[in-house]
Amino acid sequence: MLGFRIGLGLLLSLLSPLAWAENGQPERALAEFLKKPAVRGGRIAVLVEGLETRAGIVGHNAEGLMVPASNQKLLIAGAALSHWGPAHHFETEIYVERPPRGGVLDGRLWIRGVGDPTLVSETIWKLAEEIRLLGIQEIRGGIGIDNTYFDRMRFHPDWGPRSTRAYHAATSAFAVNYSSFRVDITGPDEAKGPVMVQVAPNISYFRISSDALAVTKNAKPILDLKPLPDGSGERVLVHGTVRAKGAAKTYWRAVALPEIYAASLLRAQLQAQGVRVAGTDAVTSLPEGVTEFHRYKGESLGQIVSKLNKFSNNFIAEQLMKLLGAEMYGVPGSWEKGARAVRAYLTELGIDESGAIVADGSGLSPRNRVAASTLVAVIRDASARFGSGPEFLASLPLAGRDGTLKDRMVDDVGAVRGKTGHLKRVASLSGIATAGLANDQRWVFSVMVNGARGGSEAVDLAIDEFLIALTQISTPSTGD
Repeated sequence: MLGFRIGLGLLLSLLSPLAWAENGQPERALAEFLKKPAVRGGRIAVLVEGLETRAGIVGHNAEGLMVPASNQKLLIAGAALSHWGPAHHFETEIYVERPPRGGVLDGRLWIRGVGDPTLVSETIWKLAEEIRLLGIQEIRGGIGIDNTYFDRMRFHPDWGPRSTRAYHAATSAFAVNYSSFRVDITGPDEAKGPVMVQVAPNISYFRISSDALAVTKNAKPILDLKPLPDGSGERVLVHGTVRAKGAAKTYWRAVALPEIYAASLLRAQLQAQGVRVAGTDAVTSLPEGVTEFHRYKGESLGQIVSKLNKFSNNFIAEQLMKLLGAEMYGVPGSWEKGARAVRAYLTELGIDESGAIVADGSGLSPRNRVAASTLVAVIRDASARFGSGPEFLASLPLAGRDGTLKDRMVDDVGAVRGKTGHLKRVASLSGIATAGLANDQRWVFSVMVNGARGGSEAVDLAIDEFLIALTQISTPSTGD
């Protein structure tokens, strides 16, 4: 009798998705979601399946092509991990025109960028340290940047007019700090006092000025960014009004000249290491006759994908897309080649992607079209791979705990890992969940809402309530 009960329990565990369907609870949860006022007037796609069993749990318009917003990043994450594996490192190449003598480099220090998306102030400091430890104490010809590993299109044409917001950052084969920077604006202790403007990183690329007025009432400063006429950097001008005695306000902005910005940061970090740098910086192709001097190994792809998905980093997504294009179809990397690489990955998974549109990696393009069934298939494949599945799964924000889901489903922490997505009148969430439905088996889901009448927060709440309802459904009792 005991053996019979164990066998019956195992059978129910495997067949439990069918039990839920017969019970009707998932269908009722879906029906309640579709009736929510927040999602009325919109196109909705839903698919929920058992992760391991592949058994269908509930679905609605699962094959319909939808605007995925940042759920598009799941495609680029899956394709990148499939191609390179999580232990891969992108290596920035360093060249010299002639070997240094007595610690002096008589000529330019050349950087050939290969698209590493996570070079930041701290890693550039490490790069400068490695250059110093290799014997260079003085550079007399400035810094040269070769950015030909990518094409010259820095902003995707689908993104519309260029914005200075950090989420519209320019792609480049050699870029730092996600092609963005920080501006802190602080009002004076008294009205009519000077407004304090600070930038980070504090490097010569930026020229700061302010004609903002301090006032005691509500105020709104305006940031005006303009490249300098000589191409050596940007002017950061603050005007409008700033509230006196107010706390500092922080703004994140994208740079217009990513390579010069990167060169300026490298120069500052070299000087911080005691390496003297003279001469001007230039952005051009490597000259003939240069010699490779060093290679700087960046973060692992597993770490990069974690930052991509946890914080929905648009810059990382676009860098990875161009990197895939360059790797699979030749230099220079481009969005067109990257899109081909992503479609090849979908084809490898056996997905008919003939109707799908892959325009960019981040999901900023409103032309992107993908089905909920495609996102479910990508998540299932990416999480199941022995060599990279743990890294992919860990990259998804944990509801109520971290990343872009930190403030969502806080009463049900740990039940959902998912990738968020938002554009104007677009909301999406796709990922993996556990608890409730299948005797603690995991299930994979995708929910996309396009064109709904409700605001973004209301649609997010409706999606969250639907998923929470599924996590709370229990398998019907069968008795002994």
